[in-house]
Amino acid sequence: MKLSHHFIVFITIFFGFWMDELISEFNVREYIFLADTIPYLIETSIGFLVFCYWVYAIPEKLQSSAALMYGFIIDLCFGSAVGFHMLFFVSISYIIHIYVFRFRIFSYLQLIIFFGSSSVFYLACKYLIFFPANYSYMLLIFSFFANAAAWLPIYFGMRSFRRTFIK
Repeated sequence: MKLSHHFIVFITIFFGFWMDELISEFNVREYIFLADTIPYLIETSIGFLVFCYWVYAIPEKLQSSAALMYGFIIDLCFGSAVGFHMLFFVSISYIIHIYVFRFRIFSYLQLIIFFGSSSVFYLACKYLIFFPANYSYMLLIFSFFANAAAWLPIYFGMRSFRRTFIK
């Protein structure tokens, strides 16, 4: 894969994580009555889902070394612990590379369930490591439904984007 294509893939992943930052700054508790005691209601992982899409769509072009570099740069750009996104990007890349041909015959519902649950696993580990006081099962349940609902628009939007810019 050309360097310009890697740059395009990284920009879309970066944009996804930037969208996550914007969504997390939006305070839902101001608009819901009696929600002052709930620390967080929902957490999205759009950047992680965008990365999962790229590995799912072009597994022969995105190897684990690219996942390692994308994770390292995301860690540096967003100020998380160096190695956190590297670990998750390489691990999900490995899992998708192993089962990519099985995933191709899955229905959209099965893909929604897999990628929604993998994003919830990512969020659960993120909260257990960085924010253990805010860890909640309700957050994970609501986040599963939000990320599962976000998968199909991400999938079709990124597929259209890929067919236009990466040939």
